[in-house]
Amino acid sequence: MNKTIYKETIVSTEEILTAASSTDMYLTNTLSSEIAMESLEEKWEKAGIGNAFIFGKVMSTNTDLLLELLQLSLPEMEIEGISTADSEASIKTSIDAHGVRLDIIVRDYSGRSYNIEMQLRNEKNIPQRMRYYSGSLDQASLKPGESYSKLKDTVILFITPFDPFDRMRYRYTFRNICLEEEERLELGDGTTKVILNAAGKNGEIPPALTDFLNLVIGIYMPGSSSYADRVQKQVQIAKHNSTWRSEYMNWEMTLAVERDKGKAEGFKEGETLRDIRLIMDKSALGQSEEKISIDILTDISYVHEICSIISSFGNTPPKPEDVLEKYLKKQRTKNK
Repeated sequence: MNKTIYKETIVSTEEILTAASSTDMYLTNTLSSEIAMESLEEKWEKAGIGNAFIFGKVMSTNTDLLLELLQLSLPEMEIEGISTADSEASIKTSIDAHGVRLDIIVRDYSGRSYNIEMQLRNEKNIPQRMRYYSGSLDQASLKPGESYSKLKDTVILFITPFDPFDRMRYRYTFRNICLEEEERLELGDGTTKVILNAAGKNGEIPPALTDFLNLVIGIYMPGSSSYADRVQKQVQIAKHNSTWRSEYMNWEMTLAVERDKGKAEGFKEGETLRDIRLIMDKSALGQSEEKISIDILTDISYVHEICSIISSFGNTPPKPEDVLEKYLKKQRTKNK
């Protein structure tokens, strides 16, 4: 039986509350409004295949639909079937600096790996995310000591409800090529990155794929295509699964915690950068570390650490942002 790996990070309510209480009041106050149960219920009722959670559940439990989606999206690859590999189990999601990820990771019968992601939010970083995911697949597929020639081809497929390049194409396909050659010369590293744009209008794609992309943005016309009808039927089945509904609520709360953590950390970094600028200005005026700590109402050991970092740049005055980067790096090392 063909299966697909669908990975999600779900935390308990206790873990969520612990994470929330570990940050300042800013995080707690924002969290309470963002994860109101009523709004989660409403989001669940409105969710369709364009919702990352629903997409992951439907495709991971209906591999016939997943295979057909890959065949519609990548006809040139002539995908006959999909199966899983044990090595893929080493790719795990976690609540970390990169947030919560929902991935579908499969291999076809030729050994080629696919990472399929429904990317709903336009965070202006899709190229970097695709690069990161491609590297993760490579690390998981190559055993220690194995030759690089053993690396299998990989395909990173993103489905988005927005156009990341504003060219109105349904599909964008990228491979590494040589810029100096007039004739197309590919690097041949076996990596392909594809973006399906549900907001597209240009380019030729199968009608069934067009109907699927319409589903992603909430447009469903019954009978338009057999594939869209079958996907929508499984979405409705998923919506009536009480276990998945509970997992969805937990997943959304996890995302809220992570978003608010990021906001809180960004706020604190801004405060630190402000302190660095003040310390640099006052040091340039010849003030002592003790005087500076009194003036900006902070601990002298903190001022001393910032001053030491500033001194480490030598005679050339550093940019405050460079001092901040070095300070944060030291803090991360301390916390390991």
